[in-house]
Amino acid sequence: MSNDFVAEPDAEFLDIFRDEANDRLDGMVNTLLALESGNAEDDAVDSLFRDAHTIKGGAGMVGMDDVRELAHAVEDVLAGIREAGVFPVDLTATMLRATDALRAQVAGRTAETRELLAELARCLAPAPAAEPARARSKRASRKKAAAPVAAAAVAEPAELDEPPAPSPAAPVLDPVLASVRQPSERRTVRVPAEKLDRLLDLVGETVLHRRRLEHALGGSDGAHDQGIVDELGLGERLLGDLKDAAINMRTLPLASIVGPFPRAVRDIAAEQGKEVELVVKGAETELDRVILESLSEPLVHLLRNSVGHGIETPAERVRARKPGKGVLELRAETRGGRVEITVSDDGRGVSPQALEEARRVGSLVDVLTRPGYSTAREVTELSGRGVGLDAVKKHVESFGGSMEVQSEPGKGTSIVLQLPLALALLEVLLFERAGNVFGLPLPTVEEAVSVGDTFSLQGRPALELRGGQIPLFDVAELVGSHATPLPPGAPALVVSAGGRRIAAACDALYGEEEVVVKPLGPLFRVEGYLGAAILGDGRIALLLDAMNLTRGHRRVSAAAPTFRQGGKDAKVDLAQKILVVEDSFTVRELQRGILEAAGYRVATARDGREALDMLARDDDVELVITDIEMPELDGFALTEAIRSDPARSSLPIVVVTSLGSEEDRRRGIDAGADAYMVKRSFDQQAMLETVERLLGR
Repeated sequence: MSNDFVAEPDAEFLDIFRDEANDRLDGMVNTLLALESGNAEDDAVDSLFRDAHTIKGGAGMVGMDDVRELAHAVEDVLAGIREAGVFPVDLTATMLRATDALRAQVAGRTAETRELLAELARCLAPAPAAEPARARSKRASRKKAAAPVAAAAVAEPAELDEPPAPSPAAPVLDPVLASVRQPSERRTVRVPAEKLDRLLDLVGETVLHRRRLEHALGGSDGAHDQGIVDELGLGERLLGDLKDAAINMRTLPLASIVGPFPRAVRDIAAEQGKEVELVVKGAETELDRVILESLSEPLVHLLRNSVGHGIETPAERVRARKPGKGVLELRAETRGGRVEITVSDDGRGVSPQALEEARRVGSLVDVLTRPGYSTAREVTELSGRGVGLDAVKKHVESFGGSMEVQSEPGKGTSIVLQLPLALALLEVLLFERAGNVFGLPLPTVEEAVSVGDTFSLQGRPALELRGGQIPLFDVAELVGSHATPLPPGAPALVVSAGGRRIAAACDALYGEEEVVVKPLGPLFRVEGYLGAAILGDGRIALLLDAMNLTRGHRRVSAAAPTFRQGGKDAKVDLAQKILVVEDSFTVRELQRGILEAAGYRVATARDGREALDMLARDDDVELVITDIEMPELDGFALTEAIRSDPARSSLPIVVVTSLGSEEDRRRGIDAGADAYMVKRSFDQQAMLETVERLLGR
């Protein structure tokens, strides 16, 4: 048959091969490192051979000839080593370079392999007369102590004493096919990440729908019969089970990203002339996939810092009466609804001067992440420019997490990352200030208190709580909004994050609730928010980042808040009404919240058709804010329809859309829009100023 009829490999099958190949490559790296350190099992070379053989076969089936050629060369070298029964330790570097090249090829990147193939070919030459170095090994039955983390287990093909040459009739592809055709041997089902995200979104929307139903039933007259109560209870249990299952499908173990870490530590230590052993504990601990997939680079930053800044050279360690080989530990464990990841070393620790400065400014993490700060004695390619820890801290905080640093001179340093277990659902404490509902992650709230007598601490109010002094802030002050003064006895939350504690006063507490976290996207381009949640009664709760909240006193006005002794809140002018037209419920409600907080009445519509119907019935609307991409009738057509209506032709129209090209802008202005704002550069203050200008306020 002509090759013209050979179909390209299916994209899903390519993904299966890549996953399988990367698992095998992780295993090869760990085995090579074990051989180099003398901690290998007796069948280590056989394991390497099987991995290379499997990669070669799979590559042939999916048409990756470059992968097949290099894997075949590696397999040939390993076949000779297996026959000789000896693994030359000095071959480790060559084999590691081969795994790097294979990984690049598997990912679809170009890798220059001519010199590597020539080097592997030279390894096939007869061995010199001198006996090669023998790598020490352990018996398989001997218990390992703190070895580098192993790659994910996969089904092993039967070992072939003499691997047959591939042929069209019997390609060496069975190990890959087995993962698809024999679920009894490998119970793994591939599901696109987007489908899992969609499932979790649907679960969240179902939870929200149920809460709305409970809210509606709770507000109706009359008692509910026992049947309805029982059905609600059953629905709650089923929803809980479904939610837990969806979250479990979205989480992945830490082991899925730590495969390359032992190799990275080995290479960094070699560059520095150091001996370092990486110990991984809690690799089975699971995190949200979105967090985990972005955590690899920050963790490598921390490992590099520990090797470069913390662990001493063998000579320095001997003088300090330590073992010549340093120990670097990566540990993960679940603590309630959060995951704690710790990178620790037994190195020199930070200087006493840094610890003293930390006592003055608040915490060690503040000192070490200050722009330009570095503990390195000289700037190298490895470390020393004071940007690594700061970048890690910002990354962790972007997920609503926190970072702490603990250190003792001469004994080592530990960096602790606190991360949410799941991003989509979050246990929060809800509270209100100035008509806006906020939420704080429950683990960051120590307790709720009433604001009683206060005293001055560094020029601002503070509370005394069980012998301790806690600075007191108004939530409105911390989030940068304006509000009437709080009355005496107002509730306050004691918030703890990043080694700091503050009391944040508010109008009312609503209690604990598990909420579905919605990303704010382009509507809020400010720090300090984890997202938003839609509550059962339809209101929007903005979820605050506790780390930013506890640091807020450094950014707010020096003027201390006042706590009102009496009187009534001023009345807000609600005369002007705005129509928000947006098909996204989250965006629509967020815009409603922004405008209502500014004192406007707000009506909403889901598309242009519904907006025109509403305008025909409601003469009070004085301004329209509309999206462009909507079903039924888009924003361009809505704007043109309003302008063509004599009764509404002068109605101010503001377009807020993700369409940001010059052509889109011209089309919006030509249709009659008075202002055109792009969501990715959206600023709520700019929108409010635009609205005020168009309404003449």
